[in-house]
Amino acid sequence: MKRIGMRTKFMLIFIALFTICAVILVSSVFKNGASWSMHPANQDLFTDGVLKYESEISDRHGALLLKTSGGALIYNDSEAIRRSTLHAVGEASGNIVSGVYTSNRSRLTGYNPVFGAFSLNGRGSDMTLTLDAGLCASAYGALDGRKGTIGVYNYKTGEILCMISSPNYDPNDPPAFGDEIPPEYEGIYLNRLLTGLYAPGSVFKIITSMAAIETIPDIYERTFLCEGGTYIDGEWIACMGNHGNIGFESAFSHSCNAAYAVIANELGSETLEQYAKKAGFGETFEVNGVKTSASRIDLEGISNANLGWAGIGQFTDLANPYNFMLLAGAVANGGQPVKPYLISKSGLMPEIRLNKHEKRLADEDTAEALKAMMRNNVIEYYGDGTFEGLHMCAKTGTAEVDDGEPHAWFTGFLDDETHPYAFVVVVEHGGSGLSVAGSVANTVMQAAVGV
Repeated sequence: MKRIGMRTKFMLIFIALFTICAVILVSSVFKNGASWSMHPANQDLFTDGVLKYESEISDRHGALLLKTSGGALIYNDSEAIRRSTLHAVGEASGNIVSGVYTSNRSRLTGYNPVFGAFSLNGRGSDMTLTLDAGLCASAYGALDGRKGTIGVYNYKTGEILCMISSPNYDPNDPPAFGDEIPPEYEGIYLNRLLTGLYAPGSVFKIITSMAAIETIPDIYERTFLCEGGTYIDGEWIACMGNHGNIGFESAFSHSCNAAYAVIANELGSETLEQYAKKAGFGETFEVNGVKTSASRIDLEGISNANLGWAGIGQFTDLANPYNFMLLAGAVANGGQPVKPYLISKSGLMPEIRLNKHEKRLADEDTAEALKAMMRNNVIEYYGDGTFEGLHMCAKTGTAEVDDGEPHAWFTGFLDDETHPYAFVVVVEHGGSGLSVAGSVANTVMQAAVGV
């Protein structure tokens, strides 16, 4: 009986270990099976790294963006569409990891954890993106060869309509590089909307304003003295204008550095950093499996003068453009952003979406106040006529950098139920936020409401 009891114990231990190993194996297959099977060395699926299965990636209107067929990739006939959608769609080499051809190629084979990569008569699964190819081409033209990025999304539904990164290239004629990539192609494989990091300049004043509205009770009654700048602990904080005595809302519309340097010091480093993190700084977002770079702010041990610079978007602040597009959408949507996405359909069925939202980036009352201030920027300072027919709310940014002309920013949204679009534009070393990035934004958003 003792011998039988010992055998029973060993058998139970063996069964338990077997069950644990089986669970680990099955969970690993479900978690990693797609990436295992999608390795380019898998000759059942790939020819020279290109999918054998026939599948198509199309835009929201059915325009072909990419077709895989017999180990070849076929793109749209328009070079402007090929270039403008390159970083969203992807290419054969896999260097552009943000492209759905690389990041979501298991969907193109019809892969599932039970049956693996399934093909009927050599055909995989088609994919429909939320992009508007015509809008992307218009945005590509508006950048006019300059480095930078443009993003547009529907802040009510989360659909990404435009995702442009420059420099780019024609995937039908990819450039050949030696040991070094020429300066004009620097960062060519990076999707600047998702992974770019730039000094934000005055678009950061949206965050400083958010903190001031919620923590400085008399902020709307206060005035600040701008004499072409102001001194903070003996260090001069230069302003682009000489605004004299200026109130909070006017300081926002005129982007007064003097006022915002003082406001940043009244807030203090802990509060300013807290609100930057509330607005998404330090957080990595995700778009259909592709992670964004996290915006950065570090104010530990900062001097008062440098705190003033940080409050106006300079010092060591670095911002991700997607983060500010999302923040603009949150302001438009009462502080609660809708999670942006790029794939609307994969296979035979639409994407199953649970209306999942990102975390709240601003309180509802604060978002309404910021919305009014951003609308006032356009009416009182930028000029409604500059954006004819667009009910635009926006903020400019002219971010000073050490290696050339300032980066030009323009971010905001249309307060329009028919066209609920939020956007961000960054033109690297472009100069003025309003005249350069604002002009690009106008071209893109005019196209957006016209499609």
